[in-house]
Amino acid sequence: MKNENLENKSEDLKENINETSKTSDEEVKEINNNSEKDPIKDLEEKVEELNDKLLRSLAESQNLRKIHDKEKEDLIKYSSSNFAREVLNIADNLERAFDLLKNNPEFNSDKFKDVKIGIELIEKELINSFERNGIKSIESVGKKFDPNYHQALNEVESDKEEGAIVNEIQKGYMLYDRLLRPAMVSISKKKKDSTK
Repeated sequence: MKNENLENKSEDLKENINETSKTSDEEVKEINNNSEKDPIKDLEEKVEELNDKLLRSLAESQNLRKIHDKEKEDLIKYSSSNFAREVLNIADNLERAFDLLKNNPEFNSDKFKDVKIGIELIEKELINSFERNGIKSIESVGKKFDPNYHQALNEVESDKEEGAIVNEIQKGYMLYDRLLRPAMVSISKKKKDSTK
């Protein structure tokens, strides 16, 4: 029995030695593989990876700066739009009053000559102030109706091309490249054939 125990122990010992030697062989191979890699190459790869990350971060930072600058510019450029709309109402009322006076025969007499010149100067100065601040009127009469710039209030039978603007009821304005107020217009439609 002792012999059997000894034989079993000896076999167990042989198996342990074989497993240990296999593990050692594998470790040696792994160490050899790792030592075959060039440490300089490893460092160069890491430097390249870090450079790539740095360049991406810089590009992202520049893009964010450009977006921020554009938003800041737009905020400055268009922040006065509400005020501009209010001033347009005053300009419309001034223009209506001036049109009434111009159509009045008494106003065209020499007695009102200085008043007429004064109103014309005020009107010109108002238009110049608008232009200096990026506000421009939209030319509408005779042009094709564009829903991006015009608001049609009615259709009028006309000899003009269908959809052409025949009358401007209220001027439209742009603030730089944005619509401040659409022009209110009358557009043409084909005349009904009265011969039928």
